[in-house]
Amino acid sequence: MKHTLFLLIMAWILLSLAGCGLYEWFKSKDSKELEKTAEALIMEGLDAYQRKKYEKAADAFQKLKDRFPYNQYAIVAELKLADSYFLKKDYLLAATAYKEFEKMHPTNEITPYVIFQTALCYFKQMPTIDRDQSYAFQAVQEFERLIKNYPQSEYVSQAQTHLITAQKNLAFHEFAIGEYYFNEKKYEAALGRFEIIAQQFPDAAHPPNLKKYIEICKEKLAQAQAQKSKTP
Repeated sequence: MKHTLFLLIMAWILLSLAGCGLYEWFKSKDSKELEKTAEALIMEGLDAYQRKKYEKAADAFQKLKDRFPYNQYAIVAELKLADSYFLKKDYLLAATAYKEFEKMHPTNEITPYVIFQTALCYFKQMPTIDRDQSYAFQAVQEFERLIKNYPQSEYVSQAQTHLITAQKNLAFHEFAIGEYYFNEKKYEAALGRFEIIAQQFPDAAHPPNLKKYIEICKEKLAQAQAQKSKTP
């Protein structure tokens, strides 16, 4: 009886609240997150970022972007979102976020930093020389773009250092393929790979026996051509 009376009283209270509009307030009190202002979200994100809570920071910055895309803090959120992804080593998301920032704000003064960070995202994903070198190639492209378009940037020196490392990866990858062809006595294919290294990566550290391999390939191809000429 007491339990039934309690339920009736609660039902009456809820109906009363619904009538005066307070019911909706109780219904949405768990959704206070939606009521956060852009300023509150940027402060939340920056605070988490400073405390190295990058997942939480990224969440706050993403919410600000989604809810207040035209707010004055949105551009800060866009950049710090990319930085948060980068610092938590989610380099694919970071690269996407940096590229989106550059696309949306191509003339922003922070662009050299954004390009440098984009390049680093690819650079940090470079595999060993026996694997696909797509990330190394993308890193080279971004570092070269930074150096060419913003030669006075403070990031150029670091970009040049990383560029040489990425080019070395590409060079040794080409060498490994060329060496495989060489061992298979496919000298024309091998020479093509070896010459790519010399032509496309002149500043990168080359395998010490690269010149020797090129000379041998040319000799073998010349011998094959001479033999072919003698054949009636």
